[in-house]
Amino acid sequence: MIYKNIYPNPRNWYDHYLHLSKSIIQGRVDVPNLPLFYHDKLEFNGKTYIPFPPGASLILIPLILIKEGITQQQASILIGSIDITLIYLLLIKFTNKKNSILLSIFLGLGTSFFWSAVVGTTWFFAHIVAIFYLTLSLLLLFKTNTKSFKKTWIILFLSGIFFALAGLTRYPILASGLFFVIYLWKDKSKLIAFLFGASFFVPLQIYYDFLRFGVFFESGYTKIYEWYTNLGYAYSIERILFPTLSHLNYFDLRAIPYHIYTFLFMPPEGFRPSPFGMGILFTSPLLFLTLIPKFKTKLERNIYFSIIPTVFLIFLHYAQGWVQFGYRFVLDFIVFLMIILALRFKPTKFNLLLILISIIVNFWGVIWAINLGW
Repeated sequence: MIYKNIYPNPRNWYDHYLHLSKSIIQGRVDVPNLPLFYHDKLEFNGKTYIPFPPGASLILIPLILIKEGITQQQASILIGSIDITLIYLLLIKFTNKKNSILLSIFLGLGTSFFWSAVVGTTWFFAHIVAIFYLTLSLLLLFKTNTKSFKKTWIILFLSGIFFALAGLTRYPILASGLFFVIYLWKDKSKLIAFLFGASFFVPLQIYYDFLRFGVFFESGYTKIYEWYTNLGYAYSIERILFPTLSHLNYFDLRAIPYHIYTFLFMPPEGFRPSPFGMGILFTSPLLFLTLIPKFKTKLERNIYFSIIPTVFLIFLHYAQGWVQFGYRFVLDFIVFLMIILALRFKPTKFNLLLILISIIVNFWGVIWAINLGW
C-alpha cells in the first residue's frame, strides 16, 4: 500500500523487460516495439535487442498471461512487496520475530530498495527481481535439514535453479555463488545437487546470446558502454569531478574509490538528493553495523569472504549508478548484509533511532525522486 500510494501516477517508461517478455511469449527475443527514445538498446541485423539478461523478463511472463495490461512498475511493487516477506522468512532463521519484522521494514522502507521497488524502471526492476530469486535460493539452502536424501537433493537442485535465475537477472550475483559452495563443501552430494541446478544458467545464457547475435556469451554491454562514454553527458560522479580525464575502462581499478565514496559517504546536493547516489551514512546508517569487522560466527566469516568477489566486480564497473536514490548496486549483495545484520542486531534505542532515521530519509528521497522525474 505504501509503495502504491506514494507513487499513484507513475510514468511507466523504460520498461525494457516488459517488452522482452511480450516478445518471448511470441517466440522471439528482439523487441520491435521498444520506444525510439529508450537508451540501453542494440541494433543488429535490422532488429532491436536489449543488452540485459533475461531473468527479470521470465518472471513477468506469468504476470502478463494473468493480466495482459500489467505494467513493469506494477510488477515491481508486487514483487518488491513479496521480497519483504521472503526476507522476513529468511531473517527469522537467524534472529527472533521482533527483530525480523524490524529489519524487514528497514530493508523495505529504509534502504535503496524502497525507491527501486517504487519506480520499477529497468535498472531498478532487475535488482528487485534478483533479490526475489536469491532470497528464495537461500531459503531453500537453509531448509536442507531433512534426513531424506531425495527431498534434500530436490530442495538443493531448486536452490541452484533460483540462484541461476538471480545470476540471469544481475550478473554480479553469480560471484556470490562462492557462499553456497562453502556452505555445502563438506557434503559433496549436496553440493552437486546445487551445482546441477545452478548450471541452468549456462545453456540459457548461451541460447539467449546465440538467438540475438549468433555467437555465445555476447551480451552487448560493451556497445552500451561505448554509447555512454560518447554521450557527452556526466553519467557518473567521476565525469563531474574530472570531466577532462579520459573515460574509465568498462572494468577499471580506478573506479573503486568512486564506488566506495558513493556507497558510503556521498552527501545530498543541499536539500535534494544527488542523482549520482548517496552514501549509506545518510540513507541507511544501520547498515554500518554490518561493516564492523567482528567475525564472531563462522556464518559471518563465510558471508564476508563469499561476497568479496561480487563487491569487487561491482566496484570495478565504470559507472556508480545514475539518476538513482541511494546506491543501487548495494542491492546486489544486500541480502547477505541483512543476514549479518540479523546476527548482530539488538533493538537498542540507538539502533531503533537509526532505523527511524533511515525510513524518514528514504521517504524524503523517494518523494524527491518522483518530483524530479527520475
